[in-house]
Amino acid sequence: MQEDYLTNFLGMKGFFVARVEMGVRGERKAVVLYLERSEAGYLCGGCGQRVEGEVTSYREREVQHLTLFEYLTFLRVYQYRVLCPTCGWKVERLPFAERYGRVTEGLAGLVYELCKVMTNKAVALFQGLHWGTVKDIDKKVLQKAQKERPLDGITVLGVDEIGVGKGHKYWHMVSALEGPRGPEMLYIGEGRKEKDLERFWRWFGKKRAEMITHAVMDMWKGFIRSFRAHCPGIQIIYDKFHIIRHLQEALNSVRKSELQKAGVRFRGLLAGKKFILMKRYARVRGQAREALYELLFASPKLMKAYLLKESFNHLWSYSSRTWARKFFQNWVKQLRWSRLKSYERFARMIEKHLDGILSHCDKKVSLGFIEATNLKARNIIRRAYGYRDKEYMKLKIIQACSPFSKFHPWALSLCNIP
Repeated sequence: MQEDYLTNFLGMKGFFVARVEMGVRGERKAVVLYLERSEAGYLCGGCGQRVEGEVTSYREREVQHLTLFEYLTFLRVYQYRVLCPTCGWKVERLPFAERYGRVTEGLAGLVYELCKVMTNKAVALFQGLHWGTVKDIDKKVLQKAQKERPLDGITVLGVDEIGVGKGHKYWHMVSALEGPRGPEMLYIGEGRKEKDLERFWRWFGKKRAEMITHAVMDMWKGFIRSFRAHCPGIQIIYDKFHIIRHLQEALNSVRKSELQKAGVRFRGLLAGKKFILMKRYARVRGQAREALYELLFASPKLMKAYLLKESFNHLWSYSSRTWARKFFQNWVKQLRWSRLKSYERFARMIEKHLDGILSHCDKKVSLGFIEATNLKARNIIRRAYGYRDKEYMKLKIIQACSPFSKFHPWALSLCNIP
C-alpha cells in the first residue's frame, strides 16, 4: 500500500515503486526507492524514440531525488541496452535523469533555483550533495540559458567596466537598456580595450548591431571607438553617474587643499567630512546637515565648490540641447575668479564631451540600471568570497542582473528554466 502512495507522489510515468529501504548515508537519514516499469518499451539513448525490440540487461543505476521529509531520497532502477532500428545497440535513456547525471531533473531544477538565493556550499549541505556537483548543475543550466536567450529587438545598449582582482584588471559588462524584455545584462568579457569587445560583437551579431540607435557609456575611448565602428549612425550618451563622480573628485580636491591651509582651529572641522560633501543636499539630514553647515561656513571657497556641485545636477533636467548648453556656459562663467583649479580641469573635460552629454535631451534613457549592475556584480563576488571559475562567475553576475530571472523553487523542469 505504501508503495502505491509513493508512486503517486513521484508521478513518474511508466514507473512504479516496487520496494522501499531505509538507512543512513553519512550523517543523514536516507530512503531508497526501487523502481520497476509499468509500461512496455524503452527510450533509445541516441534518438530518443520508444523501442520495444530486443534488450539486454546493462546495470542497476542509482540517482538522487528530492528529499522525502528529512530523508535523502535515492531511486534505483535497472537500465538496459536496447536495439534501436535507427541507432543500433544503445543504453536506454531514463526520462527523469540525464545520461550520466547523478541526480534527477527535479532535484537539479531545485538546486538551480536555490543557487539564486543561497551559496553553493549551503545548497550542498541542505540537499546532501557535494559542492562541486551543485556548481556543475548550476553552471550547466546557466550556460544553456545564456546560449538560448533571445537578442532580437534591442535598440539601446549600455557598457560599463568593473575592477576584478588585484591590480588594474577590468571586465566590461554590456547591458540592453531598451528592448522587448526590458533592461537586462547581456554579456561580460575580460578587458576594456577596443579589441576586447570584438568577441561581444561576434556573439551579438552584425545585423543586430546595425539596429542599435543609442549607447550609454562613460568617456573611455576604447568603448567609444568600438561602438562607433560596429553601429553605424549610433548616438552615444555619456553616463551621468561617471560625470558626477569626476565632479565629486574635484570637490574632494578642494576639501584637501583647504584642509592643508587650515589652522589648528579648523583642521578638526574639515577632516573626516568627505562623504557628507559627496552626498546630495536633499539626502543630508539631522546631525550630518548641521556638520555640513559648520563645514561650509568655515570655508567660503569650499562653500562655492559645494554649491557648484549641487547646481550642476540640473544639466540633466533639460529637454532642449540649446537650453542645456546655455546652462553649462553659465555654470562655467561662475568659475571666474574662484581659484578652483580642479573645477576648471573638470569644465575643460566636459567641454570636450559636451555633445555626448547633451544627447540625453534627444533620448531619455534610464541611466541607473548600469550603476545598479555594477553594485550587484560586486555583491555577488563578495558573497561568494571569490570564484575559482571565471566563466561561472560571469554567468552568476548575468543571472543576478537579469530582472526576469526570479526565484521559483518548484519550477523543477530544466526544459522550462529561463
